[in-house]
Amino acid sequence: MSQVDELLKVVEAAQADKGNIVIVTGKPGSGKSKVLREAAEVKKWTYVDCRMLISEDFLKIEARDRGLYAPDMFAEILESYNAEVIILDRLQTLFVPVFHINVDSLMRKLSKKFTIISAWPGYQANGNLCYDKFDGTEAIRISPDGFRIFNVE
Repeated sequence: MSQVDELLKVVEAAQADKGNIVIVTGKPGSGKSKVLREAAEVKKWTYVDCRMLISEDFLKIEARDRGLYAPDMFAEILESYNAEVIILDRLQTLFVPVFHINVDSLMRKLSKKFTIISAWPGYQANGNLCYDKFDGTEAIRISPDGFRIFNVE
């Protein structure tokens, strides 16, 4: 069975639970985005580059308030695709400190309206999804509780 087929089964299980999130993990260069693009093509799922969520309206909001408005603004953008399954790629775009977005909270809120699938741009350690700044210092630690994890080899 191909990795795309395996991912499709994981997503089907997530859809049955309505409001779930599938996180695709793997080492850099393992093919996470490729598997996501192929799955999107097979199932005709909506593939969204997270850079498309950062609109002029979002940037006009005072930096400290952006995290409050992001879930509703992004949900409105995603609703325009009229899709049940949304693949979010380049998730690290949302990690930019000046955006003040709690990505864990954002994804959990979005998953109430959509099945969310996203490639995790970092690694797993001590039971958490981790992403570090370019200088190697700790940046983000998210508990995967309630997420379905799919690892690309």
